[in-house]
Amino acid sequence: MALGEAFRACGNRLTGKAATLMAAAGEAAITGVCRCNNVHLCAWCGARILAVRAANAQAMADGLAAAGYGLHLGTSTLRHFPRMPFGSNRKGERFGLVSVLHDGWRGAYGSAGRPWRRLRADFGVIGYERAYEDTWGPDTGFHLHWHTLWVTEAPLDADAQLAFRRAIAKAWADGVRNAGGYEVSQTCDRPDCSCGGEGHGTDLRSLNSGEEGETARYLYKDGDKGTAKIGLELSRQDLKDGRSGRLGPWQLGDAAAEELAASGGVPGVFTEKYRERERGIFGVRKQYRTQGLNALVKLLEIPQDERTEDEITDESGGLVPILVIPSGTWYRHIARVPGRRLDLVKVAEAHGIGGVRLLIESWGLLWGVDVFDPPTEDEPTTQAGEDTAAPRAADLLAQPAARTFAEHVHRVRRRKTANA
Repeated sequence: MALGEAFRACGNRLTGKAATLMAAAGEAAITGVCRCNNVHLCAWCGARILAVRAANAQAMADGLAAAGYGLHLGTSTLRHFPRMPFGSNRKGERFGLVSVLHDGWRGAYGSAGRPWRRLRADFGVIGYERAYEDTWGPDTGFHLHWHTLWVTEAPLDADAQLAFRRAIAKAWADGVRNAGGYEVSQTCDRPDCSCGGEGHGTDLRSLNSGEEGETARYLYKDGDKGTAKIGLELSRQDLKDGRSGRLGPWQLGDAAAEELAASGGVPGVFTEKYRERERGIFGVRKQYRTQGLNALVKLLEIPQDERTEDEITDESGGLVPILVIPSGTWYRHIARVPGRRLDLVKVAEAHGIGGVRLLIESWGLLWGVDVFDPPTEDEPTTQAGEDTAAPRAADLLAQPAARTFAEHVHRVRRRKTANA
């Protein structure tokens, strides 16, 4: 269903001449394959990267609350209708909801703007950490919004909290209007509404007053756990379901896949909306922390996981190689057969090398011909031009091109047929 080349290559295309199955202590991973590191589209990469970002946000929130700073979790939304396109931020074609969302934020809270200077002066705003989120529903269309953890120099009393909410709500409404969006909701006349009459374009909840100050790390309900941490609310859209019939990104992807399977590959509304979002999400930053807030986190020595995305999605740490899969075998018998990559990992986790051997043989592949034991540290590499009965894994990994794998396998099979 996806069209992006980098995303389609994730976990599928080899980075070198072979894939290596790694395992140890009930864990397993396949290395030597591309990783897209796309937090918006890829459930595999996104779950791992966002887990680290959520932990960082939670550690930051805990450390700031303990140091006496004010924490306020807000949501900024757009008025939207089913006919409105997701849009794009790509150079030369900015349009739609995603463009209004970004331009509205820049106009409301851009560091060079007057509203931002007023927030800092009036409420002691130090900075914020902002996370992007979106859902889609057949009756409501795309719903794009920001989650923001605002940090102030000190907790705000009730009057100051209300004034702060109204200040950021007005700035957001003005920014969206100037960006060409519809008027943001700033009032509400529904009885007993949770917004308290302040409208639904901006929501803000302060976390350092009264009883909430003692439980600043928790916010909002999670159906399984009762409460969800700030880091999860900011970062883990992969763990959330859409509300009021709306679908989160992973749910929309599941619906699109099921639709394509049921229709014999003919795209329907779910696939079209998935692909519209896939193109429009390009260049959208999932999470952003202001420089002032970053400086404060470092000054307070709040621990943060500073690994790069490549380091996060590299699962080889602590694992040992148990199987080398040449490119020919990989593409013909594993990568292009649905489910086999996952089967390899799950069997290696549960049953180790013995289970992997049985699995490989059940696919009609031969150990030592189609797949190989990993090279040992003292295993010599065959010299160029030297003929052997069967290639070693070290030989394969030393070959300069993927075509050599096929030549090795073809020569071995031909020799075995002649001997038989």
